Formats: sequence, C-alpha cells, structure tokens
Amino acid sequence: MSVAFHELKVSSVIRETPECSSFELSVPTELQAAYRYKAGQHLTFELPWDDFKVNRCYSLASCPDLGETLKIAVKRVAGGRVSNWMNDNLKAGDLIRASVPEGRFVLDPETRAGAPLFLFAGGSGITPVIALLKSALTKTKRSVALLYANQDRSSVIYNEEIDRIAAEHPDRVLVRHHLDSEGGYLRPDEIRALLHHTDIAEFYICGPEPFMELIEQTLDEAGVHDELVYIERFVSPADPDRVEADAIDVASLEAPEAFSLWLNGRSRTVPYLAGKTLLQCAQAAGLQPAHSCESGYCGSCMAHVNTGKVHMRTHEALSERDIARGVALLCQSIPASSEPLELDSDSTSFRAASAVKSSYSKRASQLAAVAVFAFMLAGTLILRLVH
Repeated sequence: MSVAFHELKVSSVIRETPECSSFELSVPTELQAAYRYKAGQHLTFELPWDDFKVNRCYSLASCPDLGETLKIAVKRVAGGRVSNWMNDNLKAGDLIRASVPEGRFVLDPETRAGAPLFLFAGGSGITPVIALLKSALTKTKRSVALLYANQDRSSVIYNEEIDRIAAEHPDRVLVRHHLDSEGGYLRPDEIRALLHHTDIAEFYICGPEPFMELIEQTLDEAGVHDELVYIERFVSPADPDRVEADAIDVASLEAPEAFSLWLNGRSRTVPYLAGKTLLQCAQAAGLQPAHSCESGYCGSCMAHVNTGKVHMRTHEALSERDIARGVALLCQSIPASSEPLELDSDSTSFRAASAVKSSYSKRASQLAAVAVFAFMLAGTLILRLVH
C-alpha cells in the first residue's frame, strides 16, 4: 500500500526568517484521527510539477501534547524546487496534499524517561527538535540542553519561542546558540562542554550533514553508546526528471525465495517478488513496516540487516556509518545474494530496540545491586544477633 495523501488547508503563513516560513495546516474533521502524531514526526508533501509529481518531507514543529496547530517550517534551498515554490506561492486558504504523519525521531517515554536529554539542531533542523523540546517539558521531568547552530542571528528560526521556553523553565532548560558569523564553525570542545551523564542521557541530532557528522563523531569520542543517539537525516529526493540510472544490473543479482522481517516484536516470513523492493514485498504479504517518502530520502523505513546482503538503489537518508552498521532502507532494497536474508524493522538507526534492552539491563543491574546490599545488611544483622 502506497502512502496515502489528503488535502489539508493552509490556515496561516508565518515568516520566521528572511529565508524560512512556517505553514500552519488545518485538518478536516473526518481526518483528525489519521493525523494524530508524535512530537518529532514529519509529513510528506506531494506537489504537481510539469507533467509529473514531486515529493518532499518536512518535520512538524508543533507539539501534539500542547494541542498546537499542525505546523511545518520550510527553508529556502538554493535551486530547490519545492522549498522556493512554497515560500513564494503558498498562502493562507490554499490546499496542499500531505501524507499522514510518519517518522521515528520521537521520544520513548518508557526507556529513559528520567534521563537528561541533549538536543542538537542546525539551521532548519530545529523543526523536529523544538517539538521534542516542548514534549519533553510537558510530559516528563527531564532536564534538557539545546545546542542550536546557525550562520548568523537572522537565520535563527523560532528564536522568540526558544527564548520563551527557556525563560519559563530556567531550572530544566539550557540553551546554547552558536553563530558561525561570530564564533566560526562549531568546534568539538563546544559540544563536549555541554555533556554530562553520557552513560544514561539521550542525544537527538538534526541538521545539515556536516553538522550531524561533527556531533555524532564528538559523541562517539566522548564514549556515548550508539543506542543513545537518535538522528533525523533529511535530503531532497531526486525528482523523476533527475533520477540517475542504477549502476548495477539488478536482474543479475541472486535472491532467496523468501526473507525474514522482524516487525512489532515478531519475525515474519515474506515471499520475495522478483523486481520488487523489500518494502513492496512486505506490503504484498499484508505487512505495514513504517515508511513515508518511498524515495530513500526520509529514512522512515530503516531496518537492520541481520543476515544476508541487500542492494540499495539509493541511500541518501543514511550516512556511511549507518551503512557500515548494517542499516538499510526497505523502500530501496532488494536482495543481493541467495543466502538467508533477515532484517529487523524494529531496530532502526534510532536504536529503539537496543535502548530498550539497555534500559532493562540497567534496571536489572540496579535491582541486583539492591539485592546484594540487602543480603549484606541481613547478614550483618544476623551476626549481631548471634553475638
């Protein structure tokens, strides 16, 4: 089943910076349930362009826990078709086709609900991050540190809202702005200066690729476990008139008759359909793994390749580190060998499964320590009674 698109009305347009506008969207009453979402998720938009359609993903800056109106931010991109068209033409009262909310760049209330939260945003990467910030302050008691990097003061999106949030929660929120125009490019020591409790805190990153690579590398050098790092990586898809031919003859690749897919805690056997992506095969088998743009650019359909090999037609939403870890995009993957193929759609680059395991392990360790202490105390009391 392909992503379903519905018409939403633009209720207001807010100029945030000279290069960025926010668009508030009105959802029809009959679609309210379909558009329920979590802070950090995104919408995929479909727009007609010449004789074809183009898709783009934009994160939601609104927070459902506060009942805020659905809102995205769109920053101009040099040569960008959709970002410039939306900033120049989209106005209040217009209709625009949007998918239902998708994405896994969300807070997990069960694994580390009391741990410190570190948010790193660069440029328009603040869009999902500010939603996470508001959600954490509304639904948890977590302390939150936000590092927000921009080229200059005029580029800071949601500046007034961030200042207001920090002023309302001075005991829980620490905000650090970095401006390239005043301090040069962001340095690792500025990142390290914010860090504490790196064994239990969670780290969310969204922004331009060099920014995210710097943050991820610095966290790695600081000893932060991969399972604690959550990354949102968006790039614009190649439009139909700009798609490059696959360098590999996919017809020459061997494939098993079926593959295994872990989904919602269960392993499912999925018949492989020649010429179809793994996502399409799963859908044909009646399964619905998370997905959104289906172009390899939003990362919603990430899965870990446990065994076997896959070939991805494109993997723009993944970093080289993601690929080295065995992460693949179901919407772009086909088998690349006849050996048994097993994928885990529950364990994404957002480390959900690992985080749960780590959390449970941590709780188990704490319980074990308590048990040992109680045993020692009981032994001491018994010895005193004997004497």
